Amino acid sequence: MNAAPHITMPLPPDGPAEELQPGTELLHGQYRIERFLNSGGFGLTYLARDSLDRTVVIKECFPESLCMRAGLDVHARSRSYSREFHSIVTLFIDEARRLARLNHPGIVGVHQVFSDNTTAYMALDYIEGKSLLEIIEDPRETPSPEAVQEILIKVLDAVAFVHDNSLLHRDISPDNILIDLTGNPVLIDFGAARERATRSSRVLSRMQVVKDGYSPQEFYVAGIRQGPPSDLYALAATFHHLITGEAPPDSQRRMAALAANERDPYQLLKGRVPGYAPAFLGAIDKALNVVPKERPQSAHEWLAMMETGPRQVTEGRVLEMDEDVMMSISRLVEETNRAVMEARQRSDHEGRAKPIEPPKLPERKPTFAWRSLYDDEEEDAGVASQFDTSPPGAEAESAVSPRRPKRRGHRPRPGRFGLLLGLARRLAARP
Repeated sequence: MNAAPHITMPLPPDGPAEELQPGTELLHGQYRIERFLNSGGFGLTYLARDSLDRTVVIKECFPESLCMRAGLDVHARSRSYSREFHSIVTLFIDEARRLARLNHPGIVGVHQVFSDNTTAYMALDYIEGKSLLEIIEDPRETPSPEAVQEILIKVLDAVAFVHDNSLLHRDISPDNILIDLTGNPVLIDFGAARERATRSSRVLSRMQVVKDGYSPQEFYVAGIRQGPPSDLYALAATFHHLITGEAPPDSQRRMAALAANERDPYQLLKGRVPGYAPAFLGAIDKALNVVPKERPQSAHEWLAMMETGPRQVTEGRVLEMDEDVMMSISRLVEETNRAVMEARQRSDHEGRAKPIEPPKLPERKPTFAWRSLYDDEEEDAGVASQFDTSPPGAEAESAVSPRRPKRRGHRPRPGRFGLLLGLARRLAARP
């Protein structure tokens, strides 16, 4: 996602303009495009006004390798790309909804995600200020070591909040950290959705979602596990650039040097840059280790490495509990455990006091039913009906042999008395 740095991108000199033109309305007039800001391989970013005349940033899902614009609508470049394009639009919407749940002053806010022009958009906070990249490139705005440390602590707060919510930023760099007019740093342009898109699209898989100098080596190789230490490497590289004026050596080159048993081209900051506490620089050096397991494993761990005193926790994170709260929780746990044990003891006592009833024997059912042995079943049935005293419908409840299921519409069969009577009649009729 992108806020609005003070950088304008000129339109291409030839070819059709893919971006929306000023005055274009989105979501039935709720947003009006003011101007185009910039583009990337996966989206276009605009400055806009909402229906309350507030300045916002609109990001349009536009993976240019897969789609093109026809009028205002966005379509896949061919039928073979249609499924991939719609899959990436779905990822875009899903990522926007996940980011909208992150309420933190160090993370750009997502106002809304919506569908229009057969693609998806998200409306973001407009952050008035400058990016760290602009500050780095302006020699008149070199921040003091105290200011750098304060900015890093606030960014680590935001990164910790992101990771605590099981998300990765995946594109931390100087151009994706804005410093607003109050001096507060804000993370923008999360790259997790772009990384997921490259894994789900055979076309976009050829595009590397990396930035040389800032991306850790695990971002270059598909299938390698990524986690919080990956974001921390990119953050350390960003502040290495802010402190020294140069980005660190590319992680791929560093890994190649280690594989060849050569010296790591990275030079430690600790002991080399004056004005900074050794623990502060040492934490950055550790986070820039090319091996993920050798870095801090969380933003909380990084903060603990460089801090020597208490600090105020930024809003959006869970505050540390004091001793009184911890004692209250301990007493609550003890009382809960005691209540559970007493309830268990009462249950065991009641179980022993209750007399044990002997098990009931299962009701035995006949295993088969008598069947007529003669061909003239209708005659036998008529005789048996004269002696049948069972209520109407009782024949439906008679036992059925498990070996021969009951057949629908079958004539009722005589009972044992009917069989004997029929046999007697036949014997009497013999000459």
